[in-house]
Amino acid sequence: MKPLRTILLLSLLPFHLPAQEAAQTQPPAETAKPEAQKAEEATTAAPTPASPQEMIQRLFDPQATEQDLLENIKKAGMAGIPRQSIIEAKLVWGLRNQNIPWLTKVIPELEVVAQNFDRNQSAGFKSADEIRSFIAYAKALEAQSKGDQAVFKTQILEALWLSPSQAPLYLQAIEKQKIQEKMANVKVDMDLVITTHDGQATTFKDVLGDKKALLVDFWASWCAPCIQLMPEVKKKAEMLSKHGIVVAGMNKDDKDAQVIAAKMKDNMGIEFPWLIEPAERPFTTQLELETIPRMVLIAPTGQVLFNGYPDDPALWVALKKVDASIQAP
Repeated sequence: MKPLRTILLLSLLPFHLPAQEAAQTQPPAETAKPEAQKAEEATTAAPTPASPQEMIQRLFDPQATEQDLLENIKKAGMAGIPRQSIIEAKLVWGLRNQNIPWLTKVIPELEVVAQNFDRNQSAGFKSADEIRSFIAYAKALEAQSKGDQAVFKTQILEALWLSPSQAPLYLQAIEKQKIQEKMANVKVDMDLVITTHDGQATTFKDVLGDKKALLVDFWASWCAPCIQLMPEVKKKAEMLSKHGIVVAGMNKDDKDAQVIAAKMKDNMGIEFPWLIEPAERPFTTQLELETIPRMVLIAPTGQVLFNGYPDDPALWVALKKVDASIQAP
């Protein structure tokens, strides 16, 4: 079973300045100045503005928040960064964050870029078709969020046709769509007997109690991404408990699961329900958990509200439907 990793469609895009422009950004050689003059200039000099290369790096910073990006867009415009590169930065930010409203909003700008694509003005895209491919992908995500299967299929196939190199990203969206369609008819058995890390018998119904929903994190000791995400799972558990949502971990190790789970609980300081999936793997089968880490949000009735990767923004959309006051971090 291979762990599912978030696909970052584009890492920080390289930006290559034309030779002449690059030369213009180099500071002129210093001439000798009196020490007194140097001291005076040091106290009165204004902050050095960012170079075009630095400005591009800020635009495509993977850690940038929406506010960071908007501020950098303003500065980039004043710094003379090509408009095409700025729009490309908007696209990359929306794709990295899977922000569907943002992507939908930027589509008209992207269509203009595709019509007038200039490779020399691009921050890393190779062709107009590559831009058109991401436009189709954005339309597919919008359709997916609205439950419009027909439009989703049309647009995701168009995206694949225009840019086969992005197939891993697009196939992930297709897999997600198929899971959503199947989960619509799935109802988890909330009364199925399972065990805790210390061998106590329980059920999802018992773990949930009178709360609003149960968020189960499926993990295994051999899954490195699962272990890396444990601190985030702990944060989710603390935050969501205030909104009536119970977070529980469920171990999927084939051997010594109880020992492994107990040790992990102690090492990580886990304070929320810590469960073991039965050897028959009923949840793995029913929920089609072919890859982990995986989180599944379950209603008290057993209805599956979300089934996907822990970092998928769609998880927060599902959580917000359970409690409108929940805000994604």
